[in-house]
Amino acid sequence: MRCLMTAFVMLWAWAALAQEDGLYAPHSALGLRLENASYVVDFDERGGVAHWVHYALTAQEATGSIPRKDAFRGDSRVSGRPDEKSYAGSGYDRGHLKPAADSRSSADEMRNSFLMTNMAPQTPNLNRGIWKKLEESVRGWAVTYGTVHVSCGPGLETYDVLASGVRVPDMFWKAVLRTAPDTSCVAFVFPNAEKVPGELGGYQMSVDALEEILGMDLFSALPDGTEASVESEVVVWPAVRAAPVQSAPSASKPGAKVQCMGMAKSTGRRCQKTTTDPSGYCHLHR
Repeated sequence: MRCLMTAFVMLWAWAALAQEDGLYAPHSALGLRLENASYVVDFDERGGVAHWVHYALTAQEATGSIPRKDAFRGDSRVSGRPDEKSYAGSGYDRGHLKPAADSRSSADEMRNSFLMTNMAPQTPNLNRGIWKKLEESVRGWAVTYGTVHVSCGPGLETYDVLASGVRVPDMFWKAVLRTAPDTSCVAFVFPNAEKVPGELGGYQMSVDALEEILGMDLFSALPDGTEASVESEVVVWPAVRAAPVQSAPSASKPGAKVQCMGMAKSTGRRCQKTTTDPSGYCHLHR
């Protein structure tokens, strides 16, 4: 009986977490909906990338102790799915939509963050630069506000198509909602470009403006009056960060050799040279 009660409590807790993760998900289902233990994906099987990913991030998850362990792999729920080799030689990073560093509550959660249905082709400069800065800010906001609700995804336009058939979006967006100590939301759009300079504020817009671009209703679970008010505003949240997280070796660490982040003009693809320079660029692209 005790075992049954324990199993029931665990099932109830998982169901409650899953409901919270999908509570403020976008009000649209454009593709195949994939329910994971800690995030929801609306996956575009034709394009090979998600239409959007949504999850709730708690302070506990933002400061979890599980280290990053790369385990890129295909998702068996998707037919004709991209696998861990689908981006090979393309010059694009396998960019997380739900970050690995937001998935440190358990080893299973970390492993599930490396499903290829949670990846999209991002330029190295975007993935390792300002997109990463926004991810760090989101974790800081989760610590400050207790829980934040995150929706993110690629732009609608296709900039390129990989040899594997996966489409390369022209941009990426992210919207973040908090409901304590008040209700507020922020939204950002970044070009998927070779260089994405500047600070986060230069890429911020209202959620209403983002919805206009996407043709999508993002936080429709909010009361109508609240939604209309907070989504029309452009507010600045404090630039706070959670504790540093363990990451894969990068060129910013002395002696770490990585592929150059530059793009070869002759092919339009990422440079195949390696570098140990802190900039992440080889001598030809510095």
